[in-house]
Amino acid sequence: MRLWFSSLFLVCVLVGLVGWSVRSLRSGVHLVALKASGETKDLSWGEVVHLAENPGVDFARLFKTKDPYSGVVVAEPTPERVRAGRELFNQQCAACHGVDAKGGMAPNLSKGEFTHGASDWAIYRNISNGISGTPMQGRNLAFSQTWDVIAFLKDSAMQTRLTNAGGDLLRVSIPAFQADFQHILRSGQHPEEWLTYSRTYDGQRHSPLAQINSSNVNRMRMKWMFQFPNLTRGVECTPIVSGNVMFVTLPPGDVWALDTRTGNKLWSYSYPIAAPVKNTPAHNRGVAILGNTVYLGTLNAHLIALNAQTGKLLWDVMVADNQEGYGITSAPLAINDKIIIGVSGGDYGIRGFVDSYSPADGKRLWRFYTIPGPGEPGHETWGDGNAWKRGGGASWLTGTYDADLDLLYWGIGNPGPDYQGDVRPGLNLYTCSVVAIEAATGRLRWYYQFNPHDEHDWDSTQVPILADAMFDGHPRKLLYFADRNGFFYTLDRVNGQFLHAEAFAKQTWNAGFSSSGVPIERPDGRPTDGGTTIFPNSQGATNWWAPSYNPSSNTVYVPTMEGSDVYTKGPAVTLNYGNYLGGVATFGPTWTAIRAVDGGTGRLRWTYRFPPRESSIVMGGLLSTDGGLVLGGDDQHVVALNAAGGKELWNFNTGVGIAAAPITYLADGKQQVTLVAGAAVLTFTLDGK
Repeated sequence: MRLWFSSLFLVCVLVGLVGWSVRSLRSGVHLVALKASGETKDLSWGEVVHLAENPGVDFARLFKTKDPYSGVVVAEPTPERVRAGRELFNQQCAACHGVDAKGGMAPNLSKGEFTHGASDWAIYRNISNGISGTPMQGRNLAFSQTWDVIAFLKDSAMQTRLTNAGGDLLRVSIPAFQADFQHILRSGQHPEEWLTYSRTYDGQRHSPLAQINSSNVNRMRMKWMFQFPNLTRGVECTPIVSGNVMFVTLPPGDVWALDTRTGNKLWSYSYPIAAPVKNTPAHNRGVAILGNTVYLGTLNAHLIALNAQTGKLLWDVMVADNQEGYGITSAPLAINDKIIIGVSGGDYGIRGFVDSYSPADGKRLWRFYTIPGPGEPGHETWGDGNAWKRGGGASWLTGTYDADLDLLYWGIGNPGPDYQGDVRPGLNLYTCSVVAIEAATGRLRWYYQFNPHDEHDWDSTQVPILADAMFDGHPRKLLYFADRNGFFYTLDRVNGQFLHAEAFAKQTWNAGFSSSGVPIERPDGRPTDGGTTIFPNSQGATNWWAPSYNPSSNTVYVPTMEGSDVYTKGPAVTLNYGNYLGGVATFGPTWTAIRAVDGGTGRLRWTYRFPPRESSIVMGGLLSTDGGLVLGGDDQHVVALNAAGGKELWNFNTGVGIAAAPITYLADGKQQVTLVAGAAVLTFTLDGK
């Protein structure tokens, strides 16, 4: 009986399509067939009929994704549809959302911010069905009327963007991007581009380019400079290069697309933030690209997607509540069918996590909490109270990915409050750890904790480097990790087994390791009520500054800081500006360096010390190349070193602090090096040509 009814319904649908053009009929039949076979999910039969009757649907996209949230897109808004949608909105929705969607009792929608999904289909569903648990009720509108309202909302968002940009939205013709997952996965074969935060998923930040090398780098000169419109702080981005387009960012959520050949602006996008950002440090470290879309985290803890060719906002989702201390300062990691993002706010009493989102519509796929809750393994490491609720464990730097194992590797921040562990007895998992997360499910595969029950503010958010190298005479899948606590670690990345650790900077807290890798702490290695001097300082022997790794020599290059702090324990308090602290660390004299570490033994090969400077924690990340070079920056000098011995071969004074890492790529077949310093993007080539 059910089969007979379905067949009859199918016949009726097909009869309803009679009179259409052959192309429309073919699309309608294809859509009905997908629904009948169960391939097109989350579509009712009624919606199938409505879609088949709507000439504005991009069927090619829908047939490819089989997901209406990514495949159903309203046609470009025409003036007629926008006017009709505006009238309908003001009749049906203005009582809550304000006239012209400007906000009232309900949120302002004219900015293009949709907490419950910003894709066209998500907005359609929310208008039609309402949103459970909110005052939003479904509207009894015809199918075409709902799309008129969506056209109005999209046009309003565009007008808001134009207003915020002062009308400066440059429309240019940029070819479609080819940065799909397989292309990024083969980044090693595409040295002309820089497609993800660390160039490749393995975090090595090493380029096979060698046009600029140790014999000619002294001829490197500036080719072009792009100056951001406003002098700003927190510019720490790693540019992404795809084709001849470079993407650079500023906090709180601004993106520029530049021509790599000239530095000319192609387009820009400025994320509107209505409420003041709470607590989040004003940094942004870049974007991710996947396909034809650019993804960016904002200081108020939103994840947004932009059309890479135009800068047009595609969707905007709230990852966490900024008013609770959450923010995003790191670049997302784009893999296959997921966008992975971590959060900042560890010093503000948050409960950290790593999230996965759909690239198509921003729907959250899974969440891994870095602080286990009741009933979860590791929860017992937080004592019997509620310390876990404010345990920190931020995930504020971009991790790495092994596609063969389908594992994500993410560094996790310190527990809260800083310097005071009495209120959180136990190991405090999974803070100060590297975690291996199943990319498909978000489940924890293994972890290694560098500092159990940390009281030094030693985030373990550094970039994990994945290497296939020899260890003890045997080839192994390894994970190298230069930790803030002053040790360089070698782990088995398949199972997390501790293999070796060696100090790469002065440290006074550790007396060795057990066979399983548990640190043996010195009696005077923790904060005290009267204050204790401990190496390294609270900023760490290294920090978020990106390391690099040359696989041919099995050498890891580590940005290093030498110094100590006086660590003083105090009561756990929340300060009026939001910090959740339990003491203080008084900064001592410091100096910075680049160090080469033997990946096989962890021992130092050489050290390059930056010139003396005023006490500061400003430092940039590193880049190594097959040209025999290591490039990086400090307070205001970017240098190129001989990779074999650390000799300085080239030096450029930027005149401003460097807090980012250089990248290299090709433009018109010529190797270029780009570094963001201060409020400028600096690009160098041989002889500046």
